[in-house]
Amino acid sequence: MKHFANARRCTHQERQRARVKPIATIPPALMKRDLRIDLFRGFSLWWIFINHIPESYLNRFTPKNFGFSDAAEILVFLSGLASGIVYGDLFRRSGFGVASLRMLRRSCEIYIAQILTVVLLLAEVSYIATWQPDMFDHANLAILLQQPGETLLQAAMLRYSPVNLDPLLLMVILHFALVLILPLAIGAWPLALTGSVAIYVLAHLFDWYIPAYPKGQLYFNPLNWQLLFVIGVWWGANRGDWQLAILKSRALAVLAASFVLFSFVITLGWQIHAIEDYVPGWLSRLIYPIDKTNLDVLRLLHFVALALLCWRLLPSNAAILKTRALLPLIRCGEYSLATYCIGVLLSFAAHAVLSLGWSGMASQTVITLVGLGLLSAIAILLAAIDRGVLPNLRPL
Repeated sequence: MKHFANARRCTHQERQRARVKPIATIPPALMKRDLRIDLFRGFSLWWIFINHIPESYLNRFTPKNFGFSDAAEILVFLSGLASGIVYGDLFRRSGFGVASLRMLRRSCEIYIAQILTVVLLLAEVSYIATWQPDMFDHANLAILLQQPGETLLQAAMLRYSPVNLDPLLLMVILHFALVLILPLAIGAWPLALTGSVAIYVLAHLFDWYIPAYPKGQLYFNPLNWQLLFVIGVWWGANRGDWQLAILKSRALAVLAASFVLFSFVITLGWQIHAIEDYVPGWLSRLIYPIDKTNLDVLRLLHFVALALLCWRLLPSNAAILKTRALLPLIRCGEYSLATYCIGVLLSFAAHAVLSLGWSGMASQTVITLVGLGLLSAIAILLAAIDRGVLPNLRPL
């Protein structure tokens, strides 16, 4: 009997160990916000706002002038990263049903924000057009006046977008795809990454794209940009010590820094032609064109290299992240959806004002800084309204 009891006890202990073993591979829930995500999202939104004001000399100092990738890659990757963290933890804690409902709800919020911003931009441009009639063409809204029913239908089907709303249209599509991406990124991440890379490669080889209305293709081809988003979801949903090994690798850091430096020299040659003259012809033929619409591989590699260096050099517990000076940027990143939509409206208003002839350096500086100040003030106000109600990290 004693032997039988011991055998039962051993069997019970083995069953307990069998149950516990898979849980050990589950990353712990993120207890504190990773302020780096909000900080860099805030930077990307500020840079996008500046880039959307073509008359402003300040857009010469945004990342697009110093490397192959720019603020768009930052926004897409961090949206995937935040989604992987938030919904990955929810998926493991509450199951696929609860997580999918939350994902679909957020996707619908972004979709509604896209449509609402189209309507508000139309109202804004209609007012501006009373003294600048050509603004309808600048905003890609003339087709909406000519064929309102068809254009609104195409906007609802995510095939039409006015000026500067293309990144948000991309985010709508990618977030609706999260219901398929997240379970694979957690349960079968090699399949998720392999499938994503395959779609990216095939889209490049066979020129696959989603047609836009009334012609052409969507400016940010989702079939290509999905790869960066999937990488973000995978990295966020599968947190572990293996990531520290990658981030602390000296060989990878040297390789990343070398590629970032190479990218800097090439893009600097676009501004200083004396540098461009030293670029060999065979190298120019190899790297050009560096296509943004289809996320050229050089843009992708540059962003990955830059992200590795930034995450390596700025730990999540860095004291600088809690300084008051960075609060406006962090709040803009925290409320990225509202910040982006308001930024589209403000940047077009700034463009209209500068187009009137107030194009001096002082005017450009003041108008741009006023716009950034308004974006920051609105984000800080939103934080004050719901602080404590939604304290957790949120996707785009």
